[in-house]
Amino acid sequence: MPFESLTAVRSDSILGLATAFLQDKAAGKIDLTVGVYRDDRGQTPVMSAVAEAERAIIAAQTTKSYLPPIGLPGYRSRIRRLVLGDLDDELADRTGVLQTTGGCGALRIGAELFARAQPGKPVYLSDPTWGNHHGLMSGAGLRIRTYPYFDLSVHALRLDETLDCLKNAPEGSLVVLQASCHNPTGADPDTDAWTAILDMVERRGHLPFFDLAYQGLGQGLQEDSLPLRMAARRLRNFLVAVSCSKNFGLYRERCGALLMVAEDGGQRGVLESQVKHIARGMYSMAASHGALIVDRVLSDSILRNGWRRELAGMSRRLAGLRTGLAEAMGERRPDLDFSWIDRQQGLFLLLGIEPAAVDRLREENHIYMIRDGRINVAGLNRSNLATFADALAPLL
Repeated sequence: MPFESLTAVRSDSILGLATAFLQDKAAGKIDLTVGVYRDDRGQTPVMSAVAEAERAIIAAQTTKSYLPPIGLPGYRSRIRRLVLGDLDDELADRTGVLQTTGGCGALRIGAELFARAQPGKPVYLSDPTWGNHHGLMSGAGLRIRTYPYFDLSVHALRLDETLDCLKNAPEGSLVVLQASCHNPTGADPDTDAWTAILDMVERRGHLPFFDLAYQGLGQGLQEDSLPLRMAARRLRNFLVAVSCSKNFGLYRERCGALLMVAEDGGQRGVLESQVKHIARGMYSMAASHGALIVDRVLSDSILRNGWRRELAGMSRRLAGLRTGLAEAMGERRPDLDFSWIDRQQGLFLLLGIEPAAVDRLREENHIYMIRDGRINVAGLNRSNLATFADALAPLL
């Protein structure tokens, strides 16, 4: 029997909890697990600009033939501009773009590209980081190391320790940096901290690999891509994994991109040929639907402005939930400081509670979160925030 040596693999903990939540029959249950945006009714909506673009695409569609392996030209160009802003001719010529199967596809192909170029060199991930980073990087054969990032006891960055680790990392390592709305902490470097990090990366010859999964859900589209634009002004090489899941609400369409900033146009062509070869061996051809939607939204001024307003509203809602949670917890536990909740941004935060307390919240209060205490803030709303705060306060 060819498969008799295999055993079942444990299910992803987040997806397993989401399944358990669906099976829970309790009224008033709260799901803070999977990292998707939800509105005040607990729904993950289709954005109006996306729905309008999709209708127009379907109405005009005359073929289901393949896209070019590297992806849709208009989509690639507009994603590059969305991420890096208006590029001068020299930087535009140096920046290659591959349309990918979501942000995960971009991360994996970027890791494969680095492994080809620098065999044996390690990749550094933040501690903590999004759990799937480990699988995506190790799946490409990279040796994973971590750099200290977040001090849970004071809910603040460990910048000095980050810099010290990168200083002592093998020269030319791959360093994954979450550009904004850090998952799982919600804590991002400020401009001075980014300057220090990029200084160290440049000094040690590391290759930064920015994960841009939440552009627009923090301070804004431009603000959330600030470290990338800082890198573009000073570094000759870096990678960017882009996801359209969160800011366009295209989760199931698996729409993303890998940006490759190269030494010059000639090297850009080499990198594009390499990633097309990698993609060909993984999934062969680019998917069309999500990219067509994004391309249409970004190319139509009315749809683009409507999308920007919707995205800004989502960001404001997340910020309001953070403020509301900080205030609610402060009322229930005036002995503790919760201002850090309001200072952070994006979908996620780490509560700093023990796994046993997480289990108790699930078993006694029907509140679901992963066991490290990370919650998706968007799972809160006007009807459940007080309930959540009441249940959490005694456990801190």
